[in-house]
Amino acid sequence: MVYELQRSPLRKLYILLHKLETYVFRIPLWYLKSIPRPLRPRASWSATKAYLMPYLNYWHDFGPIGERVGPMHSWPDYRAIPDTPGVKAVWLDPTPQLVVGDVKQWAERGNVQPIRIPGYWYDKDGHDTPIGAPPEPGEKVVLYLHGGGLITESAHPSNFMSVVPLSIMRHCSAKRALSVEYRLVELSPEANPFPAALFDCLAGYHYLVDVLGFSPDSIIVAGDSAGGLLTLTLACYLIDNLSEFSTRMRVPPSPPASALVLLSPWCDLGTSHETPGSSLVTFSYDFMPDQRKGLVFAARQAYLRSLPPDSGETNPYVSPASRHPECHASFKGFPRTFVTTGGAERLLDQDRTLVEYLRRDLGPDSVVYYEATDALHDYIHFPQFPQEAAETQKMLKALEAFLE
Repeated sequence: MVYELQRSPLRKLYILLHKLETYVFRIPLWYLKSIPRPLRPRASWSATKAYLMPYLNYWHDFGPIGERVGPMHSWPDYRAIPDTPGVKAVWLDPTPQLVVGDVKQWAERGNVQPIRIPGYWYDKDGHDTPIGAPPEPGEKVVLYLHGGGLITESAHPSNFMSVVPLSIMRHCSAKRALSVEYRLVELSPEANPFPAALFDCLAGYHYLVDVLGFSPDSIIVAGDSAGGLLTLTLACYLIDNLSEFSTRMRVPPSPPASALVLLSPWCDLGTSHETPGSSLVTFSYDFMPDQRKGLVFAARQAYLRSLPPDSGETNPYVSPASRHPECHASFKGFPRTFVTTGGAERLLDQDRTLVEYLRRDLGPDSVVYYEATDALHDYIHFPQFPQEAAETQKMLKALEAFLE
């Protein structure tokens, strides 16, 4: 049962006992197994990385402990803007006028409404742009959608996800980024299924275009992991409704952005990549949990709750990289796209499929793919590992060239 001990008086005792067991028994065993190179998951991995990864996986919010006790940390969410000194926050108004077509029907089915949600501004190093300042001539801006498996993490600058927009700005001309505090899927009780997060991402996009006055060709939309999926979903939704939105937005989104930046995007919520020998099945040592069970399985089931059966296999809004024959995802009209994936991560196969589809519809010159050798899922978040740190720098150099 998901989060069965989250509100239990035994929660703290359960965590304490498992910490003792981890330090007394598990860590010594993981350390001993990491010493012989043949026993490491990858020959290129250091002993430190090989023994720390089981620890991270065991104690991560998606691990077996988090599955029972709930998230280990409490982050700000869509309900309020914390009074944090130095943080630039803004309320993003809902956009019911942009809810159309099938998405409108699915929203009604799931009782999902557009709501006001927070957004957080990040400044590039050395800059201090006032909240809500209109764009300068030719100014670029980053719209960032954070990862977290659709059920955890935050857009707030105190969250470790903040490294993504800050890193992107260091390698492009944009001097500010807006991070959207979209609604996370709640598992107990179930709430905020698709298209809640899409509506919130749309509110961030609308704020940049219709409130501040950025043109679509000055917006870089970036997302990692689940945020990468939302980046694709937002672009797909805008392109599918070009004619409808041209009369409802100040600037028609054609194309909807200057570029898309996708870091380890989770782009198939179905089962088309759950095949024997696939990265999703065999790369069990990765930081990304197995989406066939546990919290990731519960998250995707809850996220798809408002959609018809088999939508995880066939709906391009939730599984744009699906290989199911009934999924007809199209990327025609998409902006230029940068995709990066770790070579040792579970999502490797579906991200390769995504790149294949993007190049099919956009042409090879409009899609740049960087695969980090033997790196983990969302490897930009692991600077403590020399291999991931080095691959991150190579990736950011490639991204810089792409964004120029």
